Amino acid sequence: MSEKDGEYGQWFAANKTLLETAYLAADQPWQQSGVGLHSACTYERWEAMRRPIAACVTTSGTLLDMGCANGYLLECLLRWVGERDLTLEPYGLDISEGLLALARQRLPQYADHCFVGNAWDWPPPRRFDYVRTELVYVPDELQQAYVRRLLTDFLTPTGSLLVAEYRARGPDAPPLRVEQRLAEMGFPVPARTSGFWQGVECTRIAVVPAA
Repeated sequence: MSEKDGEYGQWFAANKTLLETAYLAADQPWQQSGVGLHSACTYERWEAMRRPIAACVTTSGTLLDMGCANGYLLECLLRWVGERDLTLEPYGLDISEGLLALARQRLPQYADHCFVGNAWDWPPPRRFDYVRTELVYVPDELQQAYVRRLLTDFLTPTGSLLVAEYRARGPDAPPLRVEQRLAEMGFPVPARTSGFWQGVECTRIAVVPAA
């Protein structure tokens, strides 16, 4: 193992510890799915931040949630797309064994669709019509290679990669720019959608077609 590989291993281990500490200590399912115990985020704000993902789903099919945590987002996506008479076959991946155990309990009929693994190097068992992810799942210098692998190895020929970015809390939070970041890495973003909370953009989803 090279020194750089060791640094990446430490980065992923630290990220796993951070997320497990924040999520597993929480009681509410939305806290265990992206905001953590000490966040002031209500369910209503959480939904405003996550429902735009469902808006990017335009056909029935399979969806892989990279970083699925306790499976609550997958559960909600099934309901939200169902409001438009669409169906999803859900799959989830998370680096935390503890959070995956919660996902399997939450979605027992899809327990064998929930996998423990690192988004950076996990080998997918199949291809998916939709894959949801975030750039922050890997270090900055690995993001281009990460997105390229998702586009070429994870999606069906007509599939879409849904790259989410969530606004940090506070008046000084930087603006959302996920599509600019992807364009800088050489990936076209023909479509995007946003979510708003109290008049402020809180989520931006870049939709990138399969390579």
